[in-house]
Amino acid sequence: MLLILIPANVSGLFFLETTSGQWIALLGSGALAVNTVLVLINGGFTRVLALPHLLFWIPLEMVLLFRMLRVEMDFVEFTLTLAVLVVNAISLVFDGLDAKRWYSGEKGIIGMDDEPF
Repeated sequence: MLLILIPANVSGLFFLETTSGQWIALLGSGALAVNTVLVLINGGFTRVLALPHLLFWIPLEMVLLFRMLRVEMDFVEFTLTLAVLVVNAISLVFDGLDAKRWYSGEKGIIGMDDEPF
């Protein structure tokens, strides 16, 4: 999943000439930056990583969806916007489940003996 999420959410850095690219760069990179710190603090991947996704990507999804519906975009910006919308929407479903599991007490490092996938 990381091989899809990270490239999708930093792709905006390569399209800063577009408004969608700027939003993706800002909010996508924001989630990545916070999650990098959380991985370092926790010593691995935990379900708390879902929280920055929810915090940054729900507003990003709203902005991108609004742009898709209301703003005329060229093919490149439209494709970028659609790709990030779809990738993040799928991820947000899993993030919602992981956030619930984290709040329910599953706070260990994922994949270790005491914490199932």
